[in-house]
Amino acid sequence: MKKDWIKELFSDWLTSKPKLMALSLVIAVFIWSFVAFSVNSISTRTIDGIKVEIPSTGASYQSLGLDIIDNGEEYTVSVTVSGDRSIIGNLNADSITVTPDFSKVTEAGTYNITLNAEKNNQLLDYEIRSVNPARLVLTFGESVMRRFQITPVITGFNLSEGYVTQPFVASPASITVVGSSETVDRIRKVTAEGVLSGTLTESHTVPAVIRLYDAEDNEISTDLLRIDYRSVDVLVPVYKQDVMSFDIEFTNVPAGFDTSVLRYTLSPSSISVAYTGTSVTPTTVRTIGYIDMTSLDLNGTYDFDLTLPSGYVKLVDADTVSVKFNSEGMSSLKMTVTDIRVSNLPEGYEAKILTDRITGVTVIGETEDLSRLVTGSLTAVIDGSQLKTDSGIQSVAATVIIPSGGTVWAVGTYTVNVEVTRR
Repeated sequence: MKKDWIKELFSDWLTSKPKLMALSLVIAVFIWSFVAFSVNSISTRTIDGIKVEIPSTGASYQSLGLDIIDNGEEYTVSVTVSGDRSIIGNLNADSITVTPDFSKVTEAGTYNITLNAEKNNQLLDYEIRSVNPARLVLTFGESVMRRFQITPVITGFNLSEGYVTQPFVASPASITVVGSSETVDRIRKVTAEGVLSGTLTESHTVPAVIRLYDAEDNEISTDLLRIDYRSVDVLVPVYKQDVMSFDIEFTNVPAGFDTSVLRYTLSPSSISVAYTGTSVTPTTVRTIGYIDMTSLDLNGTYDFDLTLPSGYVKLVDADTVSVKFNSEGMSSLKMTVTDIRVSNLPEGYEAKILTDRITGVTVIGETEDLSRLVTGSLTAVIDGSQLKTDSGIQSVAATVIIPSGGTVWAVGTYTVNVEVTRR
């Protein structure tokens, strides 16, 4: 009775066309799944664009004083692998490392270098079948070492009004490059390139990438070169901008003399300067130099080095300030001094002036005031505190003064003979 029921069921499925089609579909899917996941799960795949890794240090050819000559080409290969689809389907160019075998390189020249491929994850169960191309043609030349200055290039920023930048400073300022002579000889410029955004009112330090360029400004790859640094820090100095004015001062000015009668011009009389935020704003006039009244030449030009205080930078190409006097309305004459005196003589001593007159004393001043001078208008004074009390007769300097002259003065140096004795 039971067998009749089973027979009747199968007879119903086998005689019903729709049921038979559904049963066939179920059986086909089962068979396909079994073949796909059990019988035929091993597959083959080719991964393209894998970069050939050439070590920058430690390669055997480097110990021979050789380096690869860079021809500007980036070496990439394709690697064929086989294994379970679920494994190799997730592989990419970063899953495999391809390196050259340099064991055959013994001297400068061109070689066919074998390429070796290796799994980066040894725990994954798949097999590397082949590398295409299997070899690279590489040329080796003499290795050289050169030092290059770094040119900082920072872009992308703006400056607030009233601010300026000074030359950028790379730290370190230079790098050493090691590579084949053919490649290193092509280098004409080394830059440190970075980007700084915003509007600046203060200095900033920016990380910058090292780049090499040839004579035509084509970038040279650093892949086959050994360099000290791949990046450096670049200081972008930001300074305030202002104007600094200059003037001179006089030394050995006669008592009562009015220096405002001296007319002169400075060139330049002021310059644009940049200064750090910690420096004092240049609102006052800076003394650029000093002129001795006893040797002043109204027809001469005086040059002074243009030096600035710490924290200031010149924004103009000027190294000196020239001072030129205007002698219009002024003149000079030669006079004789008969009034010679000693002041500040030490107690217990007396001085006898042996020179009765000083001739040829040059006096300069406004022409009208000079015309009123007479011989008695000039006095020569000896500083007795500078006399040697045990030397007897001696030749000493005398200062010529004009007591009544506010716009005239004597120039030059003069000496007189004096005898010093104890009382």
